[in-house]
Amino acid sequence: MCVIAGYIGTQPAAPLLLEMLRREEGLAGGYYTGIVTLHEGRLHHAKVVGDVETLIATTDAWKLPGTIGLAHSRTPGGGGHGFAHPFLDHHQKLAYIANGSNGLYNGKVDFAAAAEVLLQNGYSFSSASPEKITKYPVLADGRCIHYSDLLCQDMAWRYENLPPSPDRLLKAISATYQHLPGEIVGLCLHADGPDEIAGARHNKPMEIGKLPDGSYVLASSTLAFPGEARHHLRMPGLSAIRIHREEGIQISPFENKKLLPLGLPPSALAVEEKVVHFLRQEKQVWVPMLREHASASLWKEHELGEPESVVFPLLAALLKEGRINLQNEYVPGVKGHGLVPRMTAHWVDAKPPHGRSSAKGRRQSLENQ
Repeated sequence: MCVIAGYIGTQPAAPLLLEMLRREEGLAGGYYTGIVTLHEGRLHHAKVVGDVETLIATTDAWKLPGTIGLAHSRTPGGGGHGFAHPFLDHHQKLAYIANGSNGLYNGKVDFAAAAEVLLQNGYSFSSASPEKITKYPVLADGRCIHYSDLLCQDMAWRYENLPPSPDRLLKAISATYQHLPGEIVGLCLHADGPDEIAGARHNKPMEIGKLPDGSYVLASSTLAFPGEARHHLRMPGLSAIRIHREEGIQISPFENKKLLPLGLPPSALAVEEKVVHFLRQEKQVWVPMLREHASASLWKEHELGEPESVVFPLLAALLKEGRINLQNEYVPGVKGHGLVPRMTAHWVDAKPPHGRSSAKGRRQSLENQ
């Protein structure tokens, strides 16, 4: 799991993206963090092994120019600096971030073969490492690469081979996600498209909000959104999406009939019995434990589940109602790289009047971190 943030609008993107990432990184991130913005036809990026605070303290991330961008923070899945997001294509024109894993597609997709095709077409992988890293693809020469680096190069290749059109980037990410599927969600930018973000989603979470000035914000959870964000929309599963500064939102469902089905959402009763009851019983639960609990009990084994898309909105709702408090605890980062926030939900036995004080306090505490 990782957490993602995106922005397209009128304000400087970098500060807003970093604030959103700061609010949500305790859900599933903090070990590797990065950001990319687009300004005057050029991608500007920075990434580190560490959390948002490390990124801010050791790079110029806060000052990156542009009013459109993406940010990302991930869990300790292995690798060094080259395994942090964002990934850029070999021309430094397309930037990509993602959340998820192979999941149920593990062993069903030949990622190594896809990588060799890209190498033969002149592409390269910035994440290539001589060290074998968990289950990541291994090239013929023994080097290991990140899945997201592979998908980034694949969609850049597809983009370059598509005829110019308003939805060219949308078509590229959609084709990549259907050719190299996983239990994932991702967003991308292209230097030739300064007014759009394209994304695709199998089953991992992605929420979309709109600010009063017409700007769009995207994140793994609405917990990351600025307080004035409205018009919340969840990115549809098994679909690609284009968000344009002026033209709004375009959705394109996947056409590949061989993709795994997306399971129906569980009932409110099932969520109460399996997730809320667990939280009330334990009183204090690390958020990934809630995700795992939901994943194990709310979907069938052969279908794509959406545990984060149940748990994250549930936490936001319980927080608003004053039924929980959310707090970050801090644990050691990758190989001693600072401390990493891990969000814990604390059940509140006595509900505060109107359920407002806890949510307000939570927002203020995150903004002050």
